[in-house]
Formats: sequence, C-alpha cells, structure tokens
Amino acid sequence: MSNTNSKIAVLVASLAILLGAALIANPIAQVNAQGNQSQGNKTNATGGAKAVTVTKIDVDPIMKALKDAYPKAGDIKDDNVDAVKDLKDAKEAAKTLVAASLLRDLAQFKALQDMK
Repeated sequence: MSNTNSKIAVLVASLAILLGAALIANPIAQVNAQGNQSQGNKTNATGGAKAVTVTKIDVDPIMKALKDAYPKAGDIKDDNVDAVKDLKDAKEAAKTLVAASLLRDLAQFKALQDMK
C-alpha cells in the first residue's frame, strides 16, 4: 500500500514540476517573440547592440489570485507532498503543487525585479 502511495506522490510531484516548467517557458517564449518582432533591426547610437526595453511586471495580483484559488499552496515549502495528502482529488493536489511552485517562482522574480 505504501509503495502505491509513494508512486502516486512521485507522479504528482513530477507532473507539478512539468506543468510549472511549461507554464513558465511558454510565456517567456511569447515575450521573446514579441520583443523580437517589435524591435526589428534597430540599433543604438554606437551601431552595435540592439536596444533593450525593460518592463517591470507587477506580480502581486497574480500571487494573490493563486493564493485565493489554492489556499494550501502558500503553506507548501520545498515541494512537500505531505501538505496535499488530505486532498482526495489527484488533479486538485497537482494543481496545488504547481500553484505553490509558481508562487515560489513569482516571489523570486519579484525579488530580482526589485534589485538595483
């Protein structure tokens, strides 16, 4: 019985990591594609490097929405599967783990944006 539970836990954790990576990678690719399209072949006054536009993203509303939708996600530290054991639905557990991962990534992203 415990062997089955551990297999399910590994499966849920693996799915959470893959979904988290997919959710992060896809928007980054879209942002890069949009940036490349809008900048064209413009160069700065030195004639060498392309101009870079820095945009600050407000992640607080996203983090609040994730915490509201998945209240347990804020309590999960280091992909701890024990925090979602009481959730009966495997999909809900996976979504909660992905939300926890996204919250952690967004907090790191916010910290990097705030650095000077």
